Order: sequence, then structure tokens, then C-alpha cells
Amino acid sequence: MGEVALGSVRSCAVTTLSAALAATWPDRRRVLLVEADPAGGTLAARAGWPEEPGLVSLAAAARRGGDPQMIWEHCQQMAAGRAVLAGPASAEEAASALGLLGPLLSRLGELQADVVVDCGRLDPGSAALALWEGAERSVLVARPRIADLQAIATWLERRPAPPGRLGLVIVGDGPYPDEEIADALCAEILSHVAWDPRAAEVLLSVPASFRELRMAPLVRAARTLADRLAAERSGAPTAALVGAPEPMAPAEATPSVLWRARAWRSRRAATLLSSANGRTPEGAAP
Repeated sequence: MGEVALGSVRSCAVTTLSAALAATWPDRRRVLLVEADPAGGTLAARAGWPEEPGLVSLAAAARRGGDPQMIWEHCQQMAAGRAVLAGPASAEEAASALGLLGPLLSRLGELQADVVVDCGRLDPGSAALALWEGAERSVLVARPRIADLQAIATWLERRPAPPGRLGLVIVGDGPYPDEEIADALCAEILSHVAWDPRAAEVLLSVPASFRELRMAPLVRAARTLADRLAAERSGAPTAALVGAPEPMAPAEATPSVLWRARAWRSRRAATLLSSANGRTPEGAAP
């Protein structure tokens, strides 16, 4: 298979969701989680792992060769034996390592494994952008807040994705229903994941199969999403997706994503203000 790559337009729980997917991915092949966030990694610190092996040691070794199988030698192990290629805490080191590893990481699909890639925030010029765009399934993670959704609309206006490759995962609560978000952004919503910091904190050290963690909202949603994405990769039939769009019309006949989002924002403004009771509707959340 190729990779499932996750990223965000605004910072939003990408690493947590990536780890949750790796932890709950079906046990059919090896699973590899790649922390390719140019802003620096957090998984090693969360798990108490040493700085190496990881992305930096792989970058040093790759100067002498480029066989993707060498990636396994630079992985840490999370609970249940899932391999993690952890990024360094330093943004400078992370960006440098990703720049050196571009050709090698573009061949992740050659591994006999299911690969989840944490691309972090997809800023212009991000060293992980090519990984996100080249993945078999690209996933944007967002909160259901107007600032996040408007940012995604603007981003998609400049970087339209081929139909069928892009999906959205919504994290936490907000004033906008999933169906309305899917319609406004012309994108399918793959899952709506609860904000669950207690489960997120122990994902790396406690197997997702443990009863206390298995029933956590984050783990339950991640397992359902992992099953769906794995089924897509194997060609098995999947359940209908929330807001899955019809096949895209020719570009000249398709409304601008940004225009649709702006119209949607205007349409919702009066309702949101009248129901907010003087509070900003986006005030509480992850």
C-alpha cells in the first residue's frame, strides 16, 4: 500500500490523531507511524524515548544509501509493537532531516507495511507538503470553527486535491454540523473525533486494546476511521461517508470552494449570533 498522510491548515491535533490511527490500525501487516512534522516532533518526549534512533539518525544513515528497508532500523516501538519513526524536538533539525530524506520517504509505498504519516501543519514551503500531496489518501484535520474552516477553504482554493484522495476529520465540538461543513468545502468527512486529552496522553505506552483505553471516545473513533481507511487500501467495500460529494464537475462549472465557504459563513452568521447569548460560539474547545 501507499501512505495515509495527515496534516492541518491550522494546528489541530494531527499528531494525536496520527498516533491513535497507528495504535488502532487493523493487525494485518506491519504498521509504521512517521512523524514528519517540520515544526518538530513531540512523540519521543511524550513516550520518554531517547533522541535516537529517529528521523535524524535515519537522515545521517541515508547519506550512504537509500533503501527504504533501512527505516525499520531507526524506529522506536509504541504499545502493541507499532513502529514509530520519531521526529526531533527541534524544528531546525526536523526540517533539515526531512529535506535530506525527501527521496527516501517518497518510497514509503515500497515497504510491506501500512504507513501513517504525520505531516503537521501544511504551511507554504513545508518540507512535508510533498509527502502529504503524494500519499494515496490525504487527510486534513480541522476543528469545526469558522477560523479553521475558512482557512481550509482558502487553502483548498489554491491547492485543489484530486477527487477521492482528500478527506476531512473534524476534531472536537463546534457550532457547525458535519453535513454543512462537507457541503461548504466540497469534501467528504471521514470521521468526527472527540477531543479526549486523557486518552491521547497514554496512547504511546498503553495498548489500545486495554479495556480502559478501548472504550475511550478518541480510541473508538480512531478505530472506526482506521478500519475504514484500511478497507479503502485493500479495496474492500466501505460504509457511506458523511457528506461524500458527487463526482466533481469540470472546473469552469464548479463553484469556487472559497466562494461557497464565504456564502455559507454569511448564511450562518445571523443564526450563530442570535444563539450565542453574548458569547463567541467558538469560545470553548480543544
